Amino acid sequence: MINAIELREWLINIFPSFQEEWEENENDITLHAVLIVFTQYFGAEQEKFNKKQIKKLADFINKSVEKDDDLENAISTCFLEHLNQIESGKLMKPFLSKIAKDKMHA
Repeated sequence: MINAIELREWLINIFPSFQEEWEENENDITLHAVLIVFTQYFGAEQEKFNKKQIKKLADFINKSVEKDDDLENAISTCFLEHLNQIESGKLMKPFLSKIAKDKMHA
């Protein structure tokens, strides 16, 4: 399973401007903390993302929610459950699996 720093770096690789959301010395982070910050960033910046970025994120999410572990919990509770609140549900839904969609709140 991916750890919080690896997740943050993976997200920065796909969404380079996400790097700006982090302080340099924030190394004591959790998966949930990364996804809380990412969710706020995603909602604010979503109009700047291309289809390739969205598809890569969705593919990662779809794979990650198949197994019941800390990563699945963080993605479900910190990202998927808030997609409609940050007005990103319509953007992500076409790329999400049934399992991922089921974890979104209406």
